[in-house]
Amino acid sequence: MTGRRGSPEARFRRYVVERGPNECWEWTGARSSGYGELAMPGTCPAKAHQLAWEAANGPVPDGLWVLHRCDNPPCVNPAHLYVGTHADNMRDMRERGRHWYRVNPDNILRGERTGAAKLTADQVSEIRALGAQGASLRAIGLRFGVSKTAIGYILRGRTWREPLLLWRAS
Repeated sequence: MTGRRGSPEARFRRYVVERGPNECWEWTGARSSGYGELAMPGTCPAKAHQLAWEAANGPVPDGLWVLHRCDNPPCVNPAHLYVGTHADNMRDMRERGRHWYRVNPDNILRGERTGAAKLTADQVSEIRALGAQGASLRAIGLRFGVSKTAIGYILRGRTWREPLLLWRAS
């Protein structure tokens, strides 16, 4: 189908900077989370690398994803693309160091280090001790200036669930 903006292939090629066969072909159109997107009339935007794979190889088999060998999200060179499972994609992410919170656990803000923290690690220890002694959530909350819900979350391990040693400011 050819619309007023040209065929789907022509619209796609308008946003691709083709280089050599082994180089990345950069998508210059719209992006979402770094990946190229192309909206066709009457449809949701499609991922540009998936369109490139399908143009070169046919439909993506059910349950598989189009993945990048080059680790460059805007690349649409079919030679840099392959199909794999979600598990393959997650393994690639870890192996390539893009799983930032596993690679850099010190960068995760917990406890006192978060900007929203109203309590210190010492106060949380005291809250846990009071809870173990049977004090009411409301009484503990009033003492520390937080809601009884926040106290319940702490006592049940929903918040402040890591060992307190990790939360103490260094």
